[in-house]
Amino acid sequence: MKKFWASCFFFFLFSISISIAQDKPNENEPAKIIGYFSYLNPLVKFSGGETTNNFSNGYAMGFPTGLVYRTNSNRYGFIFELVPIIVFKEGSSRMDNLVLNPGIQFHFPNGWNFNQLLSFETSGRYGLTPVISKTLKVGQFTSWFMTIPMPIRFGNDDPTSLELALQLGIAF
Repeated sequence: MKKFWASCFFFFLFSISISIAQDKPNENEPAKIIGYFSYLNPLVKFSGGETTNNFSNGYAMGFPTGLVYRTNSNRYGFIFELVPIIVFKEGSSRMDNLVLNPGIQFHFPNGWNFNQLLSFETSGRYGLTPVISKTLKVGQFTSWFMTIPMPIRFGNDDPTSLELALQLGIAF
């Protein structure tokens, strides 16, 4: 548990250091809203001393959809994401959970981004979702990206969990 709180502390410091070191906004470049749709594949979950992979007793996938408000400095933006999670198990499928992720996105050179999201699940769990992303290909009207979300969840009388996932998507 000490390692977890130390990790949260370093993420917090990292986020503050980035926001303090911002350049002056470019008055000629307007702020813009970017939408995206993606596919989420959870890979592994660590909870209560156990490790569970996504294929161990069924298969889960998500479809993160969101909006990013990019400021005119183009150094950060505000993000709001909805993620329906669908589970396939024992020959049937169902929507298992809906995750609401508001947060902030920091932009770095060469298409790298860092998102720090608050997370609220309809299952009663809550937490943080740090995300590292990379823009893979930029087109005239769209761009393709890949992210590695690392959801940290608490609550609902379950042990604290950490998950690792892979997300591929398109922004427009």
